[in-house]
Amino acid sequence: FPYLPMAVELTKGTPIHVAAQNMHWEESGAFTGEVSPAMLVDIGVTHVIIGHSERRTLFGDNEVAVAKKLRAAYRNGLKPVLCVGENAEERAEGKTSRKISMQLQSALKGITAQEAENMVVAYEPLWAIGSGNAATAADAQEVAVLIRSKIEKIFSEEVARKLRILYGGSVTEKNAADFVQGEIDGVLVGGASLKADSFSAIVRSV
Repeated sequence: FPYLPMAVELTKGTPIHVAAQNMHWEESGAFTGEVSPAMLVDIGVTHVIIGHSERRTLFGDNEVAVAKKLRAAYRNGLKPVLCVGENAEERAEGKTSRKISMQLQSALKGITAQEAENMVVAYEPLWAIGSGNAATAADAQEVAVLIRSKIEKIFSEEVARKLRILYGGSVTEKNAADFVQGEIDGVLVGGASLKADSFSAIVRSV
């Protein structure tokens, strides 16, 4: 949060948008230490990541909180990047489809088709994040197809086609381009974004 105004200033006049990594769902109130969507808009942020795997696992962002944040983003004119994904146990038990379908169904309750068109969904396999073992391109494509299919069922084929889908999980300059094909439109870069050289290489590769 402290560096967002700097990022906004540095990207003025460019096609680059700036996203916050999280936010609270209320515009104001007695929520000490939280950052509201109105604050983000006030400093020029246009996007916000919602339901990132670390927010879910480390900070207790459950499906109710994720849904509240998604609706708050739309109310304030922010474009959400909704993160979904399964853990190692769920994957081993063949529950990937069920878990991601549940996450989408829960988060999108009450969201209109017009709002959904402007959303980004990022597939984050928890079993791959930080492990150095990315999912294969085929794994990622399979889940991206599932996501688009679920969006089509909830809304329409047109909305599903307009939806942007990202892959995130141990993305590097060596594998990023492998993911950005078929149903996947881009990548959500984690650790590799902390080094300018590697992050620039990823941007160029895709």
